[in-house]
This record gives sequence, C-alpha cells and structure tokens, in this order.
Amino acid sequence: MNRIVVNISKIDLIRYIRISEDNIQASNEIKIKGRLKLPVSTPDHPSAVGIHLILDFVTNAVLFFEITSAVKGYGEKMVRAVAAALPDGWEAAVIMDWSNGFWEKMANKYDRISFL
Repeated sequence: MNRIVVNISKIDLIRYIRISEDNIQASNEIKIKGRLKLPVSTPDHPSAVGIHLILDFVTNAVLFFEITSAVKGYGEKMVRAVAAALPDGWEAAVIMDWSNGFWEKMANKYDRISFL
C-alpha cells in the first residue's frame, strides 16, 4: 500500500494525505471534524481534487469509495496512481458509480479495475 500512497503524493495538487489502518484519503483541501483534519473527496465538490480508498485485506481489494476532481484530468491521475501501484494479487473496485461514464472509461483503460 505504500506504493499507492507514494504515487498519490506525486500528484501536484494533492497536499494532504491521511492514512489509517484500512483507509487512504488524499486531497488538495481538508475539512476539520472535531480534532480530525480529513482530506476532502466528496463527489462533485466545487473546488476539491481528492480520493478516498478503502483497503479490504480479506478480499485483497482497493475500493474506490469517493473521488472528486474540480480540475479536469485529475480524476484519471488519481486512478492511474492507484492502478499502477496495486500489489500482485490485488484488484481495484468501484463501490458506487454516479459518474456518468467516468468509471466505464477508467475500467476500459485499466484492466484491474472492476465494479462491485
């Protein structure tokens, strides 16, 4: 999973990365929730470029939980960062698709991305 974090950190707009036991969150913006500083990845956010991944160690899958890109092209940059760093035996999966075609394009480009 370190390779995923490193790849995401190389995206020029990403400034904040939060890593927990089974989540990776990254964004150019944060929201404060109590004492936590959470990277913004809410779909259709007007100014954020961010991603929230869930790591499923039982099924060896990286789940795309949320992704947003107010800047054209950065959605694919984030997907590419994840797809290029998947460990052997792991897959990437889209939990919910409200994208109007974005995930279909990504699944066609990156063969290790599937839909749940």
